[in-house]
Amino acid sequence: MITLRTFRVFVAVAECGSYTSAGKKIGLTSAAVGQQIKTMEESLETPLFHKNGHQLVLNHYGESMLKDVQELLVKYEEIIRSGDSRQGQLTGTVHIGALISSLMGSFSDALWAIRKNNPDLDVKVFAGQSGDFAHKITSGQLDAAIATEPPEYAYKQLIWTPLYSEPMILIIPRKPFFTLVDQTDEPSIDILNHAPFIHFDQMTWTGILIRQTLKKLAVSVDIQMEMNSIEAIIELVRQGYGVSIVPKLANLNWEQDEKLKFVDLSHTKISRRIGILERKFHHRSHFTEAIRNHFGQVKTDSTM
Repeated sequence: MITLRTFRVFVAVAECGSYTSAGKKIGLTSAAVGQQIKTMEESLETPLFHKNGHQLVLNHYGESMLKDVQELLVKYEEIIRSGDSRQGQLTGTVHIGALISSLMGSFSDALWAIRKNNPDLDVKVFAGQSGDFAHKITSGQLDAAIATEPPEYAYKQLIWTPLYSEPMILIIPRKPFFTLVDQTDEPSIDILNHAPFIHFDQMTWTGILIRQTLKKLAVSVDIQMEMNSIEAIIELVRQGYGVSIVPKLANLNWEQDEKLKFVDLSHTKISRRIGILERKFHHRSHFTEAIRNHFGQVKTDSTM
């Protein structure tokens, strides 16, 4: 007999690719997961998976069922939580990925507001890079992630909804170790032509945006260091080791920073767009909807 539990096991195996991984995700032994899949296949009188090396992969029939089963489970969750939803309460545990820099930006305000209004909601935040989140969401390790807009759409089962944007700025130390052309002048992009440059990891989505900004400014920089932490780059510039181009994080008081000067680069029309990355159907859609509502966004059908 196929039950909702059976359907949950089916989705977990489809997302995780093995009985063992699926069992860890939903709290069952590998044998129990295998028995649920066997029951489902016997009831439907057809196999749902085939082996690809050590991975279990949906066959054509299983693939055709997945979307309908996911929608059914989401609808079921909406029904049983309808009472809480009417009271504006979110419950349960959400696993969400987030850029470390987003926790210093507008997302931290949204998260604080949602947690304050939903005291029974348990949000577990996992910091990382945008490029690492997609696989973890697809495999079910994360429910969603706050991530930079990807340079191209490559993930068929995921959607990305924009939440806010951060314009690019040039940051310059007030007391540099290197020689400025004229330390009395207001900071300008000319400094990029001779000052040591600290570049964000060029292989990341944010790094690509910074390369595009430099190209738009038509400058050639002397890259002295390359790092994958905006916060570390900001601190190194504060200490005088070089200059950099970074997104203007929302929760930093740039105008009052005693160790930094900055130049607005909004004229380049390049900004880092931050959004929420999630599967088309998942059990924590109420939480991601609350995030979108906080930013006044409407969910779109743009696919990755």
